[in-house]
Amino acid sequence: MELTKVPAEKARLGRPQVLSDDERIAQILTAAGEVFKRIGYSGATMEKIAAEAGMSKRTLYQNFPDKLALLSALLKCCDSNPLLQSLAEEDFSGPACDVLRRSLYEIAGHILAPSQTCLTRLAMVEAPNSPEMSRLFYENALGGVVAFFARRLRLMAERGMIRCEDPDRVADFLIGALIGHVHLRQLTNAQDPLPPACDEIVARIEALIALVAPAMQLAEA
Repeated sequence: MELTKVPAEKARLGRPQVLSDDERIAQILTAAGEVFKRIGYSGATMEKIAAEAGMSKRTLYQNFPDKLALLSALLKCCDSNPLLQSLAEEDFSGPACDVLRRSLYEIAGHILAPSQTCLTRLAMVEAPNSPEMSRLFYENALGGVVAFFARRLRLMAERGMIRCEDPDRVADFLIGALIGHVHLRQLTNAQDPLPPACDEIVARIEALIALVAPAMQLAEA
């Protein structure tokens, strides 16, 4: 579900705005994301999130029982990014190198997106005080990416496109090498980060493919 922000000010003026269930959920999750980003998970309250969303606490609680449920829904919403979901598709074709290139580029776009970087920062800061939140983040963020990619590598190996005896380990290695210091640079940027230049990501992908091509028996055509 794509989040579409409905301005809180508009919701507070005149007669209450009639929203569909999906629109209401999107408004709540957008508000929760803003509050989490601004004051952190520990500092956030259901009352503050309701105020940000321009609705009553009662309406908020009718949709989410607590802020952990809100965070879980927010993470799953981010995890439904169309670029990431394409990794789950089984109908892919073309030379193995091209399939691998597309997959790695999609992964980089997901992990290094500004919204995902903000959630990663939040999880790192709150980890000591909120282990359950950190677990949810890992399962729905990086852990989910690795699982999707490992599944694709496994399918490619089963179809004879590549040689890959341990897809889980290879997926973990390739993603780590792909984002490397670029991810660290994003996380430590004091300003809201912009995605890295396309040329930089493409160069890293090409270097990775050249590195693993002999062992994985990759073919260009």
